[in-house]
Amino acid sequence: MTKRIDIKTASQEAAKTIYQDILDALSAALMSYDPAILVSHVGFPFRMSTLERDFLIESEEDWLRSARLFHQNLVSLGVNHYIRLVSDADFLSENYIEGRHVTHTLCNATPVVPSYENRTVLTRKDGVWRIIQMDSAMQNDRWPISMPKVDITHKPVWNKPEPGADIRCTSASPIALYQTYLDALTRTVMEDDFNGWCEMCDFPHTIHMEQIDEVIETSEQIRPFFNMLRAQITEHKVDTFTRKADHAEFISASQICGYHTTNLTSKGEVKLGPVAGRYILNRTGTTWRMVSVTNSLANAKFPYSLPELSDALVSMRDIQERTTRQ
Repeated sequence: MTKRIDIKTASQEAAKTIYQDILDALSAALMSYDPAILVSHVGFPFRMSTLERDFLIESEEDWLRSARLFHQNLVSLGVNHYIRLVSDADFLSENYIEGRHVTHTLCNATPVVPSYENRTVLTRKDGVWRIIQMDSAMQNDRWPISMPKVDITHKPVWNKPEPGADIRCTSASPIALYQTYLDALTRTVMEDDFNGWCEMCDFPHTIHMEQIDEVIETSEQIRPFFNMLRAQITEHKVDTFTRKADHAEFISASQICGYHTTNLTSKGEVKLGPVAGRYILNRTGTTWRMVSVTNSLANAKFPYSLPELSDALVSMRDIQERTTRQ
């Protein structure tokens, strides 16, 4: 277990040591393909960004699928040294470290892939540090990544957020912020406040279900959905509408990816639910607004008059794949 660190006195060297230890463990696990180590040093959801594309990896299975393919290709190319060296790192706050490293992929002393830069964010949960975000100078635009595509003429341009712009520099809890947002959004429905609902959404934002991906450009596109919720509340005499946060994480300086469960009940009896949900929230100033909504529903069109419950919450990876094909 990692020793508790007081960032008021901790040095950049301490941050670099933590960061390098995790990189060394992951690199060794990738070369030998050790699934237990590969998942124990990564937090989910894990945001992986290349120069071409952002990927949100939500499950250990999805992460290991790419790691296994990557490992197999390293072996086939004769790579025997996969080295990631930290160049700088510092604490954003007590439980977050941001740093940069360079990846070297070698067969003996000969590069198999040009060395490339990366920027990484680590978080500490229950005393354990894990990687939750990585920006890479790779040019790969598909997941899983089988082998890095690197063009040394294309250098990454990573702008550091203005002081105070990175929410991880504070002591804020992502799940507490997410629950506060859920409660406020739910309140707008119970109070029949459509304008209040719209103020909590970015336009455009996206809506996803088992079969549907929709882009919501204007408030009028969402009004039928809001009216449907109001009709359900009236018809079933709903007295309690809850969205309970199950998990949430900062996936960038200004974004949260959160998971929750929705239930509408009347006198203790569930009238609609449980519905699994995932929102991605974006922060502007001090205001959080949804930019992506996913619900475990099987409806074939949006908007719909009655929700059709599904067991599946389609993953962001699947959404990325099917929207790319369109």
